[in-house]
Amino acid sequence: MLPLLVLLILTSAAGQSQSKTSAETSSNPPKEFMTSMADRMELLLLDRELISNLVQYAEELQEKVDVLQRCAKAMQIPLEDSKGREEEYLSNPLHSFQLIRHMHEDWRHLEKFMRQPVGQDQINFLKNKATKFPSVEGTEEATEAIYRIILTYNVEPADLVQGLIDGVQYNSSISAIDCFSIGTLFFHFGEYENAAQFLQYSLDLVKPEYYSVNHVLEFESSEVIMLLARCSVELDMVEDARRILMGHRDLAEHSDRLLNFYTHTRHVPTSWEEKPFLPLEFIQICRSSHQNKPSRLHCRYNATTTPFLRLAPLRMEELSLDPYIAVYHNVLSDAEIAEVERVIEPLLQRIGRYDETPNSMSPSKRRTGFTGPHIDDYMHVSRAPVIERVHRHIRDMTGLFMNEHLMMIKYGLGGHCDQHYDFLNASYPSTHAMGDRMATVLFYLNDVKHGGSTAFTDLQLKVPSERGKVLFWYNMRGETHNLDRGTVHGSCPVIDGSKKILSCFINELDQMFIQRTYRPGNRHSENIKEWH
Repeated sequence: MLPLLVLLILTSAAGQSQSKTSAETSSNPPKEFMTSMADRMELLLLDRELISNLVQYAEELQEKVDVLQRCAKAMQIPLEDSKGREEEYLSNPLHSFQLIRHMHEDWRHLEKFMRQPVGQDQINFLKNKATKFPSVEGTEEATEAIYRIILTYNVEPADLVQGLIDGVQYNSSISAIDCFSIGTLFFHFGEYENAAQFLQYSLDLVKPEYYSVNHVLEFESSEVIMLLARCSVELDMVEDARRILMGHRDLAEHSDRLLNFYTHTRHVPTSWEEKPFLPLEFIQICRSSHQNKPSRLHCRYNATTTPFLRLAPLRMEELSLDPYIAVYHNVLSDAEIAEVERVIEPLLQRIGRYDETPNSMSPSKRRTGFTGPHIDDYMHVSRAPVIERVHRHIRDMTGLFMNEHLMMIKYGLGGHCDQHYDFLNASYPSTHAMGDRMATVLFYLNDVKHGGSTAFTDLQLKVPSERGKVLFWYNMRGETHNLDRGTVHGSCPVIDGSKKILSCFINELDQMFIQRTYRPGNRHSENIKEWH
């Protein structure tokens, strides 16, 4: 399904869900429209039902309108007949009788008919289905996802309106209301120039034939004009703001008062902690225009890491020697991937961050998606044959041992992960027990149609998400085990589709019987955090 269509569905069906009891919530978990194609498909089908319901409602209203129009036409006949000769007309006793009876009885019956409710079944249907609409938070999340896509892939407002994203033309476009929502978000983030562009497109997309529709949807051009004028004030272009306000007939007489308010009550942008942010050097790698630098490294078959590979060598491609990064192709079969998804995906939960309030968690801005607890915490999962085979694949590829830290991560529309390191540094207590994360293994479980690449900033290296592929790299440098800051990486926002990976961290002390482990190196010199 096209990502812009997803936004339209989320926006058009947005509304606050009715409150539920805890029992209802537990039996009906919230829908995940950002990551689940099935949930979005259900939402699309619901939209079709509601439109069909609206058509039925309109048809019933039209039937009533048709009856009333016929009544009015019948009542007009004697009035037309009396026009210009009223006295002569009323001197006819039958006409007088008809008029008196008509005024006494017919209008009372008409009033009763006009008061009869129309389409109550359709109204009740809509109210009952409202519990399935996306929440306010879900709609805000969808808008922020589009914001991340615009920011990362340098999408111009004119291109987004036409459905052009990062060189790919989608068969969809956005509406005036959609542009208003996006412009409003840019305004809250303090990006007034971008906000003004989207607000202007919102005005340009308003079609006269849809004025009544926009009125029903409570979308008024005056709201757009006021926010556009405020953007101009924030950009210190007060006269432009005045001109904008004066151009609207309902706002012109209030322009001085509004300008005075905007000038003396300046907008306070959303704090940077609450705002999605990716460095320029990172997002430039994510774009389709970026091409990895030519390398002298070549593909080869690895048949030496473990004895098993002598019988079934793995096709590998070395992407970098410093730091060491390699890709293995066609490691997991389709059957293995399906089984991994079957046993792990039900454990996934939204990635969040803990607030100051105990036991409270809010959605993370640094990483947007779903992940599960370490599989090793679930005995029935960790002992599944397919998980054991994954562990065996890791040993075959790396020659290293791993005993934990295997988890699935799922990114949906606009899902991403900020730049980070996978090593924890010696400042974390867990490193004293297990050693640090000396290496990382990522299994890509599906193809991502557009976006979602893994990007290594310092190396100017982009690795697309392709089904069955495995990405492996060392987080520490050779014999010294110094923390390798050249491994800084992140996940580019997903544009079309979803991204599912299985990640594994290989710890130092698990290798104590095959190599010298735990050299302090440079890890005490800095306190580097990660986004996991």
